[in-house]
Amino acid sequence: MFQKEVADRIVAAPGEDAYGRLAVIAQAAARARPVLDVPARAFTPPPKVESAVVRVEPRADPPTAERLHALQKVTAAAFGQRRKMLRSSLKALGGEQLVLAAGLDPAARAEVIAVDGFLALADAWLARR
Repeated sequence: MFQKEVADRIVAAPGEDAYGRLAVIAQAAARARPVLDVPARAFTPPPKVESAVVRVEPRADPPTAERLHALQKVTAAAFGQRRKMLRSSLKALGGEQLVLAAGLDPAARAEVIAVDGFLALADAWLARR
């Protein structure tokens, strides 16, 4: 059980307002799906926030520690400057060449890149090191 806002961020899809670093990293390591919303009135005393239950199942093929570290590095850079194009936000990690090596559009923004795209970016970054 999480605060509703956090639950929404964990299960968000590319293009949604709640999609960000948390969604990418959580969905790379596990399958997450919303189960139910829990209203504040379900608790005594009622909190000031809504809650939600999320089912989180580890993936059969979770990323290695090295790949997860690379994913964290790439997502930090990409979402740190959310409204910039990937070629700009990832400049310190390799910029346009890194994005092209991952098979992505350098003019795309982080919020539209799927989890697989970020894993490709992490792999491309690892290959360049």
